[in-house]
Amino acid sequence: MDNREWSPQTDRYIDVHYDATTVTEAKSLLKEALQAEVGLPVDRSIPLIGFIGRLEEQKGSDILVEAIAKFIDEDVQIIVL
Repeated sequence: MDNREWSPQTDRYIDVHYDATTVTEAKSLLKEALQAEVGLPVDRSIPLIGFIGRLEEQKGSDILVEAIAKFIDEDVQIIVL
C-alpha cells in the first residue's frame, strides 16, 4: 500500500481528513457518511462491520458467513463489498 497516495490526511476519496490527533471524531463522521451512502440508518451507536474482499474461502468468507449468523439478530450493521 502506498501510504502517500492513501494517506487519510490527503485522500481525495474521503470527505473528512484526519491524523492521529483527530481520528476519533473523523471515524464517527466517516461512519455516518458510509451509513448514509449505502442506505443504512445513520446512528453512531450501532456497531458497523465491514468486509472488503473476494468471497472465497481463502479470503475468510467462511468466517464471514459464521459471523453474520451470530450477529444477524443483534442491533448491528454489516456491509460486504
